[in-house]
This record gives sequence, C-alpha cells and structure tokens, in this order.
Amino acid sequence: MKRLRLVITGNPGVGKHTSAKIIAEKLGAEIIDINRVAIDNNAIKKKTDRGLDVDVKKLGALLAKSLKSKNDLIIVGHLAPYVIKPAAGVDMAAVLRRSPYELKTTFKKRGYSTDKSRENVASEILGVSLYDSLKTFGKRKVAEFDTTGRTPEQTAGEIISALCKKSPRQTGIDWLALVSEKGDMQRFFEY
Repeated sequence: MKRLRLVITGNPGVGKHTSAKIIAEKLGAEIIDINRVAIDNNAIKKKTDRGLDVDVKKLGALLAKSLKSKNDLIIVGHLAPYVIKPAAGVDMAAVLRRSPYELKTTFKKRGYSTDKSRENVASEILGVSLYDSLKTFGKRKVAEFDTTGRTPEQTAGEIISALCKKSPRQTGIDWLALVSEKGDMQRFFEY
C-alpha cells in the first residue's frame, strides 16, 4: 500500500499546524513539523527579529531522511517548497491562504513586530507560498485552500476531500485584486 505524503504549507497564521493535527488524527498519520526539525537538529543559522534563518541545505537533507519513513506523513511548515525535493513522492501540497485583513489581526495577537507582520501580509497578498509550491511540486500536486472565516475542521475536511480526489484541486485565490478593489494597496505595501 502506498504511503501518504501530504505537505501543508502557507504563510504564518493561516492554520497549517491546527489543520495538520486534525488530518493526522483522522488519517492516522505522523506529523513532521519543519520548524521543529530545524530547531532540534541545529539547522538554524541565526535568530532574527523576523524569525529563524535556517540552513536550507541541511534542513532539506534532514527532511529527505524523514521522508523515507514507512509511516504516512504530513509535513507542515512555510518552508516546505524550499526544503522538500520534488522527487520526494509528495501526493499533494496543500497551500493554506487567509485574507490579509484577518492575518493582520492574527499577527497583532501574536505580538509580531510591524516589519514581520508587514512582510508576511505582503507575502500572502502576492501569493508567494502558492507560487513557490507550484514551482517545486507542480500544478498537478498543488491545491489551494482559503481558511478565511473557516474552522480548522472545515479546512481539514476540504484538504482530505481533495487528497482523496473527491473534490477538485483548485488554485486561484487573488488577494491582490481584493486589496486593490478596496483601495488598500498603500495600507499593506507602505514602507
């Protein structure tokens, strides 16, 4: 029987880890937290006010070993497109997205600095995680999920449905158009 290899990625604050826990429980899969692997194995170059600067090469090698596991795996983290090789046998890469308006609130609650918040919101608006996931895993393996106003259980259910091919894998969330329509470009991209 084929082993499951599900990647869940996206910007901070979109619900990756919470959704992964729910899916892992439902599917009996093991979670590999990319940040935890980096921290536990000294794959951190330095800590900055914007987060951890990881050794991508070292972290990639560590994850390649982990992916050889016989267990079903859910690999979670925003660094997934940079540290998982396309040949790793990924079944699907779920890219979670959230409205930049909700993300600003989430980051404020988390105590993110203005610069860190601004950088992550801009990344979400521009779809950096989606673009990089498409580049790494290919269009056939990538599905995008809008977590805005949704519970983690709803998001997890949608991911499982797409994984089991009960619903189509879709991409096309466009926060840039939304922000532009609302006249908020300067609000989000002012430096």
